[in-house]
Amino acid sequence: MEYDLVVIGGGFAGLSAALFADALGLKTLVLEADESPTIWSYPRRSFLGTMSGAELVQKMVEEAKRRGVEIHVGEGAIDLEIDEKKIVTTGKRDYACDALILATGPRWKFLTVPGESWLARGTSYCAICHGQFFKECEVIVVGSGNVAAQEALALSQIARVVTLVTDSKKLEAENSLVEELTRKGVQIMEGYKIEAIERGELINNVKMYGIETGETRSLKTDGVFIALGIEPTALKTEKIGVTTHRQGGILVDSWQQTNVEGVFAAGDCTCGSGLNLTSCLGDGVKAGLAAYLYVKRLREKK
Repeated sequence: MEYDLVVIGGGFAGLSAALFADALGLKTLVLEADESPTIWSYPRRSFLGTMSGAELVQKMVEEAKRRGVEIHVGEGAIDLEIDEKKIVTTGKRDYACDALILATGPRWKFLTVPGESWLARGTSYCAICHGQFFKECEVIVVGSGNVAAQEALALSQIARVVTLVTDSKKLEAENSLVEELTRKGVQIMEGYKIEAIERGELINNVKMYGIETGETRSLKTDGVFIALGIEPTALKTEKIGVTTHRQGGILVDSWQQTNVEGVFAAGDCTCGSGLNLTSCLGDGVKAGLAAYLYVKRLREKK
């Protein structure tokens, strides 16, 4: 099956790209690996009024379908090829297209401990997204390095007590961040590994042990923020030669163009959006326009 544009990813960036490209006349397909494109990590915030991130995504899906954009849910891309056409392979079929937009989003790095999977009920991976729900509460941040330190600092402006737990002997963060953590009164527990997060009706019980001492401890907390960083995309793009940052984010120019002609990227998979809804929307619009201009040039050459 052939399209002018295939968008891989049905989040904010992918849907905004598809809507914009469709408005410009491109035959567009969106491939979303999950059964429904939902975004849990964006709560109800002032710029959305009473609408949650998941509700906004659903409205975008409805609008895209109303316009005739094809959206295939539960059909993720598993392989890419660059030939005369760009070929996207899923578990069901191959799709050929002139332009390709990668909007695969980030993938959080998990602790993989019992109790972690209960998202939005005391466990979060984003202080900016969910910190507002823990005003004057006690929270734990799990991780080591600058990401964990920055999350703890953000929460120190909101929560009453912030404890940073790291399995390193010494917190692996920049000195300036460590000094700021001390000034803000963040408690740092070094050399402890999380074993489980036990859920209570309101309070969580975090079980951990000392790596060197073997000491077992439990901490009661209102919320657990896991700050191990992100893997920018679950789709490996090296095969088609797309250049990535050393941390994995896809490198793009100001028009979301990758180093591969006709392949664009938008949203959190570029590590340039700051995991922010509005930035993802803006990336998608730019990528949709850039894809249109690319396809237009191809048509003019024929």
